[in-house]
Amino acid sequence: MGSEAIVAEKGIEKPKRVIALAGATGGIGEALALGFASAGTHLMIAGRKEQILEAIAEKIRARGATVETASFDLRDHDAAERWSQRAALQNADVFILCGGVSASVEPMKIAESSTGSHQVNPTYLPEKKADLLRELEVNAVGNILAANAFARALLKRGNQAAPGSSADDASKRTSRSRIVFISSLAALTGLAGSPGYSASKAALRTYGEGLRRLLEGTGIGVTVIFPGYVESSMSRRYQGAKPWLMSAEKAAAKMIRAIDAGRAEYAFPWILALGIRLLNMLPRCFQGLFLKGFFFTVVPDAESRLSEQTSASVEDRQNN
Repeated sequence: MGSEAIVAEKGIEKPKRVIALAGATGGIGEALALGFASAGTHLMIAGRKEQILEAIAEKIRARGATVETASFDLRDHDAAERWSQRAALQNADVFILCGGVSASVEPMKIAESSTGSHQVNPTYLPEKKADLLRELEVNAVGNILAANAFARALLKRGNQAAPGSSADDASKRTSRSRIVFISSLAALTGLAGSPGYSASKAALRTYGEGLRRLLEGTGIGVTVIFPGYVESSMSRRYQGAKPWLMSAEKAAAKMIRAIDAGRAEYAFPWILALGIRLLNMLPRCFQGLFLKGFFFTVVPDAESRLSEQTSASVEDRQNN
């Protein structure tokens, strides 16, 4: 899944605030990192693409903050765990998980016609196995395991009182920390165009809710954020309606305000979030009619295309 590479700033003085962010190379992740960047802040940013991480790190330094980068895939559970534990060791004030991928259902083709062309059946196949696995492993499992590792390490660290300090002093070490899951409005209702994506984001909501209840009284807060359509390389692959599409910078500003306010959950834009909640109160038949107008498919990304080519090559060899 890629090797881990951590590069830390030299001579870092104790910062006023530490922000750890996984998924920093995406549109939302980069905007969040830059939104938090200011003098006195230290950022720990992580993502799969080392060159992009370093470019973002330069922008962060230009804003007066210090930064360290970690290059790994969230499917590399050992690397993600080490990074999460490092964030706990630095007493990260905010631990943000926004790594995510999106795949799509695909139109089912019927038999080739006499003219040699394919007619497309309106029936869609669910996501390919490899795409579905990646959505679940990155969006759900990877983010949840990272949060789990951070919370465990932070709680254990808080329970280890330093020589000469009291138990109260030790418990205060976790008093400023907040775990943040970047979910999606797709978590609030199943989207026909990408059921695996909806399921993976819904997992963050449920896990975040349970973790919040578990951590009550420890000083560690949990926030789950449900953004709507945000401009990014991912959303540009969406083929279909994208109502109330928002810039990544504007979305990040809203998220940062919600995080700083200690919100348990925050969904936006409010009109779309409200619409989805009202929709879920309607009979299923009416829900389906309404959601047809918002149906979309997702253009495969590079990894999905490579997986498809590999599968096709294997199938050809088996048929020959």
